[in-house]
Amino acid sequence: MFLLAGCASAGGSQSRDLDLKELCTEEHVFLYADFEWGTDSEQLFKQSSLKFDEKDLGQGDESSTKTYESKEKFSLENAESNMDLEFSDGQLSQVSFTFDIEQDANTWIQKEVDELNSLYGGGIATGLGNQIYQWQGEQHTVLQLTAFTEGDESATVILSVASMEYSIGS
Repeated sequence: MFLLAGCASAGGSQSRDLDLKELCTEEHVFLYADFEWGTDSEQLFKQSSLKFDEKDLGQGDESSTKTYESKEKFSLENAESNMDLEFSDGQLSQVSFTFDIEQDANTWIQKEVDELNSLYGGGIATGLGNQIYQWQGEQHTVLQLTAFTEGDESATVILSVASMEYSIGS
């Protein structure tokens, strides 16, 4: 009886590997897997096997931006994150993953940047105080890795793909 309970709880916390190759199409359009930019939330949730909850970001009902968080975790190099979907004016505009790196953050960040550079060419590095790496795609899409470092050991890293076409202010 105890073994079954242990297996059931362990199975519920499994995560899906985040494959960095899933962030871009053959046409060099940055997006996540088979999600399509501009898709409305209802249609996307119907076609996806993932389940999402709306996040309350304190914007109120009048905001034209809604964010949803996956119930499932994704892992990248021993770090875990939920997937966040952002919809602007009802259309998918951004997919992001936020990782809290507890140790060897600079090594982790450099490994991921090197991998992204090998997949998508040299990214543009910018940022004052924070590290921001950006890769431009076709159809006004972008891949961005932003690292908010807290000393040498820990960091919060946001990996996102976005469509400028569907973002607010476009």
